[in-house]
Amino acid sequence: MNRVHGQYNIIRRCNVQEQNDYHKYRDDLREDFYHICGYCGKHEKITKHGFEIDHFVPIKIDNSKKTKYDNLVYSCFTCNRKKSSDWPTKDTNVSNNGVVGYVDPATPEFDNHLERNEEGKIIAKTPVGAYMVKKLKFDMRPIEVIHKLNMLIHKKNQLSEMIKTKANGREDILKYIEIQEEIDSLMDIIFLNKE
Repeated sequence: MNRVHGQYNIIRRCNVQEQNDYHKYRDDLREDFYHICGYCGKHEKITKHGFEIDHFVPIKIDNSKKTKYDNLVYSCFTCNRKKSSDWPTKDTNVSNNGVVGYVDPATPEFDNHLERNEEGKIIAKTPVGAYMVKKLKFDMRPIEVIHKLNMLIHKKNQLSEMIKTKANGREDILKYIEIQEEIDSLMDIIFLNKE
């Protein structure tokens, strides 16, 4: 089993200057979240809808957290729309009750509730994880394809660096072309699923 965020350990910085508009945090969030969705791990390069800023504790539950950096999650369009203002505990200080609710993806606790299987599917490790899988529709979305695209983009970037530094790039170029063709094919699936 693997982590939802793979090699990235998402941690929000503590020293971000407070802003009066949460949109002004976008660049800081992108950096702290490594350009991936905090919930599903999708890289921003493979989305057709762009990324948004989710309020972990929804504004509807606690408007005072609207511009608090530690309450913001860099999120893909789909995860943000699925989570929306859902907050089953209705208590601003309690994100889950052990059965339903959410876990902040920028905390180590996130890994206690969700993981990826070998195919890249996000699966629950706990009842709270199961709630998140159901609410964020991880079981109905092409999460495995998204994961594979993330991995291929990473490999493609590594290979690009190898091509730049090696003189005998012929074998590397063939591998690069093969990866690019697979990425293009998987991107079509993502597009057709409106992910």
